[in-house]
Amino acid sequence: MKNLDDKDKKILEMLIADSRQPYKDIAAVVGLSESTVRKRVVRLQKDKVIEKFTIKICRDDESGIMAFITVMPSEETQIKDLLREAQVIPQCEEVYFLAGQCGVLIKVNVPEINELDALIESFRGRSDVKSVERVCVVLKPIKSGVNTDINLL
Repeated sequence: MKNLDDKDKKILEMLIADSRQPYKDIAAVVGLSESTVRKRVVRLQKDKVIEKFTIKICRDDESGIMAFITVMPSEETQIKDLLREAQVIPQCEEVYFLAGQCGVLIKVNVPEINELDALIESFRGRSDVKSVERVCVVLKPIKSGVNTDINLL
């Protein structure tokens, strides 16, 4: 790369880890003023060191599909049974009782999409389930145990 000093490298490292973090936060770590960090980033862009700020969508574990399913019980009195039974389904990693009329939130992990579909259909077929309100498939965990130590420079 083009004549980068240690502070430029640290700025780049921090932007690689999170390109949305405030320049003020970067400045505190690097030991520069916020305006100096801003000027350095502009210079790095002009010098084509930084091509663009973007996001990368990927799954850390390509072997599985993580999703969140919101299930509404047929009646409020059946919610305890639904919570208890969802806990013993092996694909259901976490089960949450939600406040309000939000039902039950279930975090599932399955190896293939057809297994996710089968699991959803099994919930829809239950007499104690009014509906499966939403299914959200996780593209990439943002805050998890992922290593953010970037040592590319």
